Amino acid sequence: RAERLTFWPMAPTITVREGDASDYDVLIGFHQRLYQGHRDEVVPRDDLALIEYRDYENILRDDLRAILKDRNSHVLIAESEGTAVGYITGRVTVERSRVLPRRGVIEDWYVVSEARGAGVGALLLRDLEQRFAEAGCEVIESATWSGNHGARRAHDALGFREIRVMYRKRI
Repeated sequence: RAERLTFWPMAPTITVREGDASDYDVLIGFHQRLYQGHRDEVVPRDDLALIEYRDYENILRDDLRAILKDRNSHVLIAESEGTAVGYITGRVTVERSRVLPRRGVIEDWYVVSEARGAGVGALLLRDLEQRFAEAGCEVIESATWSGNHGARRAHDALGFREIRVMYRKRI
């Protein structure tokens, strides 16, 4: 689906499409920027050890491969004039003990800095939300780092409510 965004001065056409294994190089680049580069911008240096993994490169590659193979997962890529400018991944989960058992869980959501604030993230979310609704989901769940104020504002603007806060302390 293509949509022209009027937020950018030149109003480029943004296309959101399904991603697959052939997009691995683009997706791993986004994954690395989100979980390493962007993380370092929004998580205080003193807190990095509380969230970091050993051998992060392999963990990111394994995570992306698992997402691409999971039939309950969705991978969407936003493109502007043929260039990938963002992605979102999510999966459908079922917890029968919950009042709203079928959930769409956003796993990864990233837009390149040059395209932030132009509605690209909202387009990605809208398309993922539609897929979740078609899969029978009744609620969408998402998480972000506490210091990611841009993502927190985006979640608020897009109708999410903060439900849970997680704390960690090094001992």
